[in-house]
Amino acid sequence: MGRKKKEIRLKEPVRIREKKISGGNISLYLDIYQNGLRKKETLKLYLVPEINAATKLQNANTRKLAEQIKAQRILDIQREGLVDWDKVKKSRMTLTKWMDDFVKYNAELSESSMKTKRNTHARIDQYLIYIGKPEFLLKDVDKEFCKGFITFLKTCTYNDGKKQLSTTTCRMFVNYFGSSLAKAVRDGLIEQNPFLLLEAKEKPQKRVAEREFLTIEEIKKVMNTPCRYELVKKAFLFSCFTGLRYSDMKALNWSEIHKAADGKTEYIDHIQVKTKDRVTIPLSEETKKWMPKREEGIDNIFHNLTITSTTVEVVLKEWMEAAGITKHITYHCSRHTAATMLLTLGASIYVVSKILGHKSIKMTEIYAKIVDKKKLETVNLVNGMFDQIPVIHTTRLASAREKICTSISCPMMPLVLQSTIGLHTTRLWRYEQSASSPLLYWRKRMPKAKNKTTA
Repeated sequence: MGRKKKEIRLKEPVRIREKKISGGNISLYLDIYQNGLRKKETLKLYLVPEINAATKLQNANTRKLAEQIKAQRILDIQREGLVDWDKVKKSRMTLTKWMDDFVKYNAELSESSMKTKRNTHARIDQYLIYIGKPEFLLKDVDKEFCKGFITFLKTCTYNDGKKQLSTTTCRMFVNYFGSSLAKAVRDGLIEQNPFLLLEAKEKPQKRVAEREFLTIEEIKKVMNTPCRYELVKKAFLFSCFTGLRYSDMKALNWSEIHKAADGKTEYIDHIQVKTKDRVTIPLSEETKKWMPKREEGIDNIFHNLTITSTTVEVVLKEWMEAAGITKHITYHCSRHTAATMLLTLGASIYVVSKILGHKSIKMTEIYAKIVDKKKLETVNLVNGMFDQIPVIHTTRLASAREKICTSISCPMMPLVLQSTIGLHTTRLWRYEQSASSPLLYWRKRMPKAKNKTTA
């Protein structure tokens, strides 16, 4: 009997491999080999120690998912080949998956910025459902898709359909979506950012908001007006002199206040909550008046301000009404007040920019324009003030000159007067109004003739 022939087994191009990691877990990855080329792909799937039935079931599900990914990769390799494997993975990335990665990117941003990124992601998912394409691919995002998304935002509602998104909110969502596509270009996932193909009029336009602020006189008014929550009054006026945002005021610590080299001047050295940039603000004596007393063992300055920001706005509204201020003043208006007050008092726009922590001086120029507008309004107050001043007519001037000249007996005196006084309005008016003799009046002002010495 002849020997049994050895069965020829085809080598799989993709195999699931295991790698032990710390903690006793096992990481799964794909080992891909074809035509002498080998690549590895991390699956981010992990097996845990099987200590009970639950962990056994968990590992079984994990292995099943790994097998599904393996099968998909075999099909992709047969269709595209291993050489273009990276291209295959990128071409199959959905827009939702990319936005997931974008939200996680740059996670050190402020909470408000991260919240806006998450809300942008949610609106994109909502739009994909609206058009019936939840698995829309990133590479298929084009100019028409972007235009459709912008149109969708303009009609998008929230709060059970009671409110529509403001122009500013739509603009923020569009900017973050554009930033995500710009990063996709940098990462090589798409060739170009389709938002760059849009015209300016096709994007949500920036609305120039009216920045409310308190004038110096209005600050004096609110200082002299009681507030039912004294700490709100102190915090608001403190920000009026420092320009700190509400979030920075709440986060400010006593340990961030230092003395300058002269040993007298104190200043704030603070990392801004919103931008993560450092800001240095000198403290004036007026500013220090509105700081609460330091409590032993507590570093936070306004730690006793425990009410919510919404309640703070309510208290501010009541306080402003009691002071006779009809403007719509919110806590952030204290920052506007600080900027306009400093510029009004003559501070340079560069210094104000540094105090406010602006990255670009263009942001500070907004306040400079406000101050210029107020200057123009002040200058225009003189309009009409001098409309009632008497006007001396030409006939009156001629009459005054004739009166003076005819009162003098010397025949040459009219020529002397004419060459000396001409038509000077002020002097002629004085001549006419003078009760004394014109000759006597004029003699007092005529240069004395020098005595000629005879030989």
